[in-house]
Amino acid sequence: MNAHRTTLRLAARLAWGPHPRQRLRALLLGAAAAACAVTVLFAAGVLHALSGEADRLRQRSVVPARGGAEPVVRVDLRADTWGLEQYPVVWLDPVDEGDPAAMPPGMSAWPEKGGWAVSPGLATLARAHPALAARFPGAEVLGDAGVLHPGELLAYRHMPEGGAMGAAAFDAAGFGGPGPSVGERTEVDRPALALALTGFVGLPVVLLAAAGTAVSAPLRARRLALLRALGTPARRLRALVAVEAALVFLPGLALGVLLWTPVAPVLGEVPVVGRPVADGALAPPPWATAAVAACLACLFAALAVLTERRGRGSRHRVAPRPRAGRPRLPVLRTAPAAAGLVLLALAQLRDGQAASTTTLAGVVLLAVGVPPALPVVARAVGGRMADRASGPRGVLAGRRLQYDPRSAVRPLYGVAALLVLAPVVAAWMGAVRHLDAPPPRDPTAEAVVLRGALDRVDTGVLLRGLPGAVAVPLAPRDPGPSGPSGPPVLRVGLGCADAGRLLGTAVCGPAGSLTPEGSRRLAVLLGTPAQLRLVPPGTLRPTPGGELAVIAPRDPRFENAIRAAALAHPAALNVVSAADLVLQESELVSWILGGVAVLGSLTFLVLALGTIDRTAAGRDGDRLLGALGLSRGRVRAIGTEEFLLGYAAVVGTGLACGAVASAAWSAMDPAIGYPAGVLAGAAVLAALLAGAGVLGIRLASGRRPGEGRAPG
Repeated sequence: MNAHRTTLRLAARLAWGPHPRQRLRALLLGAAAAACAVTVLFAAGVLHALSGEADRLRQRSVVPARGGAEPVVRVDLRADTWGLEQYPVVWLDPVDEGDPAAMPPGMSAWPEKGGWAVSPGLATLARAHPALAARFPGAEVLGDAGVLHPGELLAYRHMPEGGAMGAAAFDAAGFGGPGPSVGERTEVDRPALALALTGFVGLPVVLLAAAGTAVSAPLRARRLALLRALGTPARRLRALVAVEAALVFLPGLALGVLLWTPVAPVLGEVPVVGRPVADGALAPPPWATAAVAACLACLFAALAVLTERRGRGSRHRVAPRPRAGRPRLPVLRTAPAAAGLVLLALAQLRDGQAASTTTLAGVVLLAVGVPPALPVVARAVGGRMADRASGPRGVLAGRRLQYDPRSAVRPLYGVAALLVLAPVVAAWMGAVRHLDAPPPRDPTAEAVVLRGALDRVDTGVLLRGLPGAVAVPLAPRDPGPSGPSGPPVLRVGLGCADAGRLLGTAVCGPAGSLTPEGSRRLAVLLGTPAQLRLVPPGTLRPTPGGELAVIAPRDPRFENAIRAAALAHPAALNVVSAADLVLQESELVSWILGGVAVLGSLTFLVLALGTIDRTAAGRDGDRLLGALGLSRGRVRAIGTEEFLLGYAAVVGTGLACGAVASAAWSAMDPAIGYPAGVLAGAAVLAALLAGAGVLGIRLASGRRPGEGRAPG
């Protein structure tokens, strides 16, 4: 008991001692712990929100009535579009309105027949846009249990009297089981998610924790060496190191938890990404918060003990420079990076999903493995520089880097990881964001295509209020004159007079067939590559499995009017317009941008912590060189050259690995171009940062403590 009490008291005196370097350690390590806690709790909150959305999506999935199951509701899954956003519209015809199993989640009571129940997001949007509100008159609002997040757009319709569903309708035994989902599936690719979290959150958090625990390492090493010389057992020293670090990082972790806990419940969207989430979804449960804090505490303690074990038995830890011996750097530190390169090579021998997963794993492992390998590379660069230098300045700079490469490159670990990941992410985003241009619009007419219960459509009611519009039945595509191998022919129930009136020009030749220009314009209007053939309007009838086009003179109010009319019609209909055919940017892009923002922010913190600690530690070496008679200019030049050597090793390694990873990523998919411009931009930015680093060294060495007492 006395030994434990002594360890605790000694650790407290070491942690809260008055030495300026110790105070700096307490400040920076505590700040790093708080930043890590906020970051990991944020990631845990995002996972908690996505998990809740996946659960709610499963709860409203429709269970088909199979195997003799008694149907409770008939379902027809439809869709509508507002702007460029498509959302589900579900028709429901319950067998018994009193059976709660027939109601989807979030609906507490059935609206009147033909009435609507819409999501809170759709209700809010409708209040701001009367044209959208006209589509859902008198709509009730679903509860939170029925929507993925408050911004989701969703509508249910109670089957109207005398209404009809389309051919795709089916009987259901209820909701909340295996079956078609209402809305887009949001299940996460777990291997990809794990790798993304490792690259964008896990890696920078570990680097930030390592940078925090390494602050003022020489001061702590000298104190531990003294205790070791006095006979303190190694086990007791490890306990002392862990307790001393805990007394500093535990308040930081507590501060991070206190910062995130009140903020998370009030956030209505994911920061940086901008995606809406349910109220309180970003606040993980208490057990998850406790688990995050415990895992981070173990991480910080393990890194602190690892630093002590690495320095044990090395005389250089307590001897002033120049020091005999140098820290051991096993070549095994390069194993993770080498394994990443092997995975990238193996990915070229695979295809499909296996190639994608292997490539992603190789990129992440390479980004994770580059930082541990940097001291080995820096030592080799420093030794080569010292052996080839023609003057004492180059020799001193090279030997300093060769002797202590860890402290020289540790602040730049995050920069190297960012240089590996950034070109790959930029190449992927360039491919995802490359969207084909929408087809050209016809100058005089526009059209939509209706699908669903077309055999029950009253075209007179549907086109009421749409002057000049015509309903055009489209027959299923038949084989063309060249047979099944030739282009299909689509029969269009439209007369030449109506076609000419809508297009503003004659579209038929003397024989009544379409002219090439008329055929081209009608094909663009209908959005089909098939050959068109006009047939008399009365010869075609709309069928449940067919299509009905509505063509009207161009009018900005047309699409909203036809959508409102289709939703009000007692037959279940889908309206497909040009807006539905425009490719949208993947939602994944915003998530990747958010991950890059987190990675960049934590990388900046790692760089800032390491630079501050390196500057404080470098003053002792500058003072020693000044005492040996070197002028301030010489000392500054040595420090600058040492920094540039280490920086060149880091940036060169990061850019080389980034180029290899980008080449493997581009080879995986021909649509992903090689990001040569991004790599060149990264090299230019790295050069600018090098200039900023040199300026910082000059400013930091402008005033050296005790310089006036140094000779020469």
